[in-house]
Amino acid sequence: MNRQLWELLGGEQEPSWYLDSITAMQKRETHLKVIRSWTQGMRVKRILKTDLFEEAFGKDSLLESLFPEAGLVCGLDAALSTARRASRRFEQQIRTLACDVRHLAVQDRSVDLVVSTSTLDHFDSRSEFLSALAELARIMKPGGLLIITLDNPWNPLYHPLRWLSLGVRNPFPLGYTESGPQVERDLIAAGLRPENRDWLLHNPRGISTLIFLVLRQLLTQRAADRSIGLLLRSCERLSRLPTRKITACFVAVAARKPLEGL
Repeated sequence: MNRQLWELLGGEQEPSWYLDSITAMQKRETHLKVIRSWTQGMRVKRILKTDLFEEAFGKDSLLESLFPEAGLVCGLDAALSTARRASRRFEQQIRTLACDVRHLAVQDRSVDLVVSTSTLDHFDSRSEFLSALAELARIMKPGGLLIITLDNPWNPLYHPLRWLSLGVRNPFPLGYTESGPQVERDLIAAGLRPENRDWLLHNPRGISTLIFLVLRQLLTQRAADRSIGLLLRSCERLSRLPTRKITACFVAVAARKPLEGL
């Protein structure tokens, strides 16, 4: 984890390497659909999202659309600069907090819904991962829900991409991650009960980014938008196949904190 580099990034106007806008909107809609499905019927008074980079910069932001009627809509980030930028971008809509997810400045049993999108998979070790997972479980109210997404280690593209991410000055190197079954076992060990699992976003990671960059260089904006949209829709058809566990970029799991005495 390179926190100094994260602080510098949070101070930029806009990272030039960020997701293509069409891809970012696809990512947003995919996550919103899954989260809304898994939280259907929940009364959420307090929501917390880990990682504010989407809210600070991208069209893949989620927090402002998740239970906006909740009494507290809060996001946290390890980089103060990123938290500040997200706060300015969504003034009045969300509150932000700068802290390490392994040491949360949040009261025990105080949050109804925790959404952790590809945050814990940036740690270097399993021990750091489990420490963060225990913190998320600690702050959840009994009956509360945790929705967590992680890099999918069953995707064959994950491992070469992780190796490449560690060999360059990458602000967000791919770190320790877990398969769906393993994260469910760790959630149970943390005192939570897994309820749902899914595999999200089936674009060939890294390869699709290069293709989209080439299309942006060769085509007009309108033509590139159409082409990229078509390619993304074609990739999403992979989510209907038995091989979706392999083609997905992310594994998503929802787990609930049992009510006391149950």
